Amino acid sequence: MKKATVTIHVNGKQIYSEGHEDQQELITLGTFYERNGVFYLFYKESDDENTGLGDVTTFLIIKEGSVAINRKGAVDLSQEFKKGVLNRSIYATCYGKIWISVMPRRVEYDLTVHGGRINLEYDLFVDDKLVSYNLLLLNIKEDLSQ
Repeated sequence: MKKATVTIHVNGKQIYSEGHEDQQELITLGTFYERNGVFYLFYKESDDENTGLGDVTTFLIIKEGSVAINRKGAVDLSQEFKKGVLNRSIYATCYGKIWISVMPRRVEYDLTVHGGRINLEYDLFVDDKLVSYNLLLLNIKEDLSQ
């Protein structure tokens, strides 16, 4: 198992039922590896990257049509994305805890040991009320300068 340093380009977009949209972009370094057919991606977001969240560590596990995202630090969240399967979780922040759910419409990834992409499209619910349609795209590229 070779752990690679990677550049991760994260693009997020939310489309709200009222019609407005929000978009986020983050470029950061992380660690990426594959073990027994399962891919793992680990990266940190810090407040100096303008996330507004404080320091957060994000860990993804990608396997068999599923993408699990675990975030720890200024926020605490564990979600699993499987197409057509509702996932409920508690989103814990410094402001309190809320129930959120995701209903994935698309869970796609194209990965090798050198990187690739992850594409998630899903409906986001807060307290069982539809809030937005979301698109999340991660491009992962091995940093060959190491």
